[in-house]
Amino acid sequence: MSIKILLISILFSNVLLFGEHEDAKELFEEADCMSCHNGEDFEKRKDKVHNFTKLHKAVNACRFANEAEWFDDESLDVSRYLNAKYYKFKEK
Repeated sequence: MSIKILLISILFSNVLLFGEHEDAKELFEEADCMSCHNGEDFEKRKDKVHNFTKLHKAVNACRFANEAEWFDDESLDVSRYLNAKYYKFKEK
């Protein structure tokens, strides 16, 4: 019985995570970020991006360089999306 509860909890948390970042994923895709990046780029950047603050600064640098018309909170959401998908840093 406890294994069932554990599996349901994991499934439910993944559904919440997906829903939480859906808008940010859409912003990321609309900005065509993958025209310059691929998943491997994010994996390779782990040697340069050591925490969430640096990740967010990198997202903002791309945002301004590519003139993505995101509000500050949308940029933060995209940073959180990338963190959840690739980095897994604790957000401070």
